[in-house]
Amino acid sequence: MKKFLPFIAFLLILIGCSDDSPEGIQSFEITDKSVDFSAEAQGKEIQITTNLSEWETYIDGAGEAWCSVSPVVNGTKRALIVQVEENKEWDVRSTTIQVKGAGITHSIKISQLGVKPTILVSPDKFTPGFIGQEIELKITANVSFDLIDSLDWVNPAPMLRSVEMSTTTAKYVVSRNASKESRTGIIYIRNKENKASAQVSITQAGEGDYQPSVESGIKDDIKLVVASAEASSFQSGSGLDKSIDNDKSTIYHSNWTNTASNYFPITLTYNLREVSDLDYLIYYPRTTGSNGHFKEVEIQVRKNGQNTFEKLLDYDFKGSGSATRIGFDQPVKGIASIRFIVKSGAGDGQGFAACAEMEFYRKNPDNFDPSVLFTDASCSELRAGITESDIEAVSNPFFKNMAYYMLKGSYPREFRIQQYKAYPHPNTLAASNKTNPYSLLDNPTGISVAAYDTLIVCVGETNNQSLSLKVQNLNKPGGDGYNDGSSSYPLVKGINKIVPTNRGLIYVMYHTNEYKTASPITIHFASGKVNGYFDVKKHTATQWNTLLNNAVDDYFDVLGEYAHLTFPVYQFKNNTPDGKALIDVYDEITRLEQEFMGLDKYDRMNPNRMYLHVIYTSYMYATNNRTAYNNTTLGELTNAAKVRSSSVWGPAHEIGHVNQTRPGLKWHGMTEVSNNIYSLYIQTSFGNTSRLQGENLSGDGYTNRYEKAMSNMIVKKIAHARESDVFCKLVPFWQLQLYLRNVLGKTDFYKDVHEAIRTTSNQSTDGLSQLEFTKICCDVAKLDLTDFFMKWGLLSAVDYTFDDYGEKRFVITEAQAQQTIDAIKAKNYPKPAHAVEYITDLSVPVYKMNASIQKGNVARSGQQLSFTNWKNVVAFEVYNDTELVFISPSTSFASKSSFNQVYAVAANGTKVKVDL
Repeated sequence: MKKFLPFIAFLLILIGCSDDSPEGIQSFEITDKSVDFSAEAQGKEIQITTNLSEWETYIDGAGEAWCSVSPVVNGTKRALIVQVEENKEWDVRSTTIQVKGAGITHSIKISQLGVKPTILVSPDKFTPGFIGQEIELKITANVSFDLIDSLDWVNPAPMLRSVEMSTTTAKYVVSRNASKESRTGIIYIRNKENKASAQVSITQAGEGDYQPSVESGIKDDIKLVVASAEASSFQSGSGLDKSIDNDKSTIYHSNWTNTASNYFPITLTYNLREVSDLDYLIYYPRTTGSNGHFKEVEIQVRKNGQNTFEKLLDYDFKGSGSATRIGFDQPVKGIASIRFIVKSGAGDGQGFAACAEMEFYRKNPDNFDPSVLFTDASCSELRAGITESDIEAVSNPFFKNMAYYMLKGSYPREFRIQQYKAYPHPNTLAASNKTNPYSLLDNPTGISVAAYDTLIVCVGETNNQSLSLKVQNLNKPGGDGYNDGSSSYPLVKGINKIVPTNRGLIYVMYHTNEYKTASPITIHFASGKVNGYFDVKKHTATQWNTLLNNAVDDYFDVLGEYAHLTFPVYQFKNNTPDGKALIDVYDEITRLEQEFMGLDKYDRMNPNRMYLHVIYTSYMYATNNRTAYNNTTLGELTNAAKVRSSSVWGPAHEIGHVNQTRPGLKWHGMTEVSNNIYSLYIQTSFGNTSRLQGENLSGDGYTNRYEKAMSNMIVKKIAHARESDVFCKLVPFWQLQLYLRNVLGKTDFYKDVHEAIRTTSNQSTDGLSQLEFTKICCDVAKLDLTDFFMKWGLLSAVDYTFDDYGEKRFVITEAQAQQTIDAIKAKNYPKPAHAVEYITDLSVPVYKMNASIQKGNVARSGQQLSFTNWKNVVAFEVYNDTELVFISPSTSFASKSSFNQVYAVAANGTKVKVDL
């Protein structure tokens, strides 16, 4: 049976960051892994470093009968007091205390002497790095003893020190190991009469490849405790207390009803438990969804003894979903309360205010100053003249170890030390281009980190730019790890100490409106493991296998100029012999779609990449900042040849979703239509047969999609919005490309259409957006296309409620349709010289020749018709008396209705009767 004890602590210590101190994050550290007691009843204190308000302890097995544990909360001090009762038994007795918090479990072995002569020592083994370090032994004994060592590389520090009556502390200094080989030695602790003995083993690594020192020696900043929090607007169950509960999965959210004219500003007030100086604060936005991400905020403080608040600063969070740190040039003295006046936030309508966690910090003044060794805050270069003796004199093991490797020229700089360029926030260009936003993750680091491992990140001059990093674990069985498996942390100039709550690959988020002129920032990942990545701008095809084989994470980043893939390593190893060839295909897809939209022509190309990553749910989908692909599809999507051919549709389709220009080419009913204009463009640009032309629909009784669309929509004269087959709805949009670009040579047609949509005010309804599109097309083509649009139901009156990722009413009135037709005709554009509604991929050459029909032969078998040796025919119209019942652009088809007349149609619309 285990004994359970919850402890609540109210003043917390937290890792923080500033220009010279580490970043504020969750921490829960206990140095002592074993504690020994004499036989007498007594208590000992175990230090805890934590920012948690709650932790738990368990005493294993029979230990709860003689061992107890209680907390110490005294100012900023955190500790456990372990009490043991007198041991009158002969042998040593032991138990284990487990201490749990922040997803971390520390086990502490408790041992107590009995009557038997015994020597206990803790720790009983050390594994110092090659650089050497000081070690400390605690010896608990009920007999006298001597320490015996004959190691020339382990030297006693001056004098032994008695900690308690029965416990003695001995310190040794382990020298640097100049050999490449590890070495092992033993310190013996013996009673002269040989009644008892103990030993300590020391295994020191040789000078091999760089490994970060296990103990960083970087102390945590001090988190200020919030006693209470109040909000002027909140949703029931999501009060401001949710932003101070040390749980980022719970959030504060303002009232969901945000229609009132005075909804903003919203006031959030945090009252500190104790008056304190304030060096910086950290805002953690919600990680799922974007509603409520802060935008414009005024920050105020109330100082001790005052009743009013004074303004500190204004800050624009810009609706970012990344954690943000706000620091102050000088500490703000004597703070009792902090107030945020939120003036705007992200979300529908007026927007909202939301916060996962809000944290406040004082710097820890006791941290090592890295400028002793390094030229700048990135710790990427040693100061001129630094010698081995200078490094030996440094007490901090982490920087001592790192500096030595740099001095010897063997520090692994690739991936650990890089300059990161600025990018625009993708939301900015999404707004002006009227698309979904592209990637947030354009700066992969090639560094992998384990959950709760200490990550040390040294950041150089930032020029006051905001930075953060994301730790992303895509390994989410049955799900999508982009958000659910990820966490973000702010970065600032200097030493950032982070303990991520999840494992994964790391990405730097460096977004600014001044991205064209902003200087690159040097960032040094001094810990974590190098996973690497492949970047076509840095690496050659010959380096692919080496980089991939060196990966230590389950996932690997591949960067092109326009696209970025994060897929499992094993998929790349199984299916991608040439990583450059693969990313070149995805680059081409992304580039061609942007060029099709006119982004190149109008100097709107997206500096952010298109991001594609693996998921373990659904099939494929697109959303803000990314497109996602089920792992089961990656056997083909990591094969460059297949992506160029049989598997091109999926990624072209999903990337097309991101590129849909809205609402002018993505009104209700077009979600799965207009993106496929791009899919068709990519499919045919790669030399493949158009899906509209080549997809076999014999199961539906049609030759292909063109035939089905013409027979369903033109024959039945239905409004475009009422057609349920999204591929039939696609046909007229692709016909515009075939006719205007491929036949008439208007190569910029869709480029100019997209630009007109981008620069024209959005219409107030979906129906008006559709009508506006027809006008734009006529203006760009300088043709009266009203007959074409009327045949396809795009200028038809309609009042129809239907589902397109949500039900919505779609309305075009008779008057609105007629006004659009009249507006187009008033411009006196000429009508096309061809029957545009019948063009297909295969008939483009016929339209270009515009020749007369040459009759051939026809064979009929029931409803089936087969034509041979007919030339210059673009479609066959099938009639029952005077009623048009079927249309086919194919030479062999089966009418779905009875018929007695057939006409062959030429490109210019002239008709020739077929003799049946």
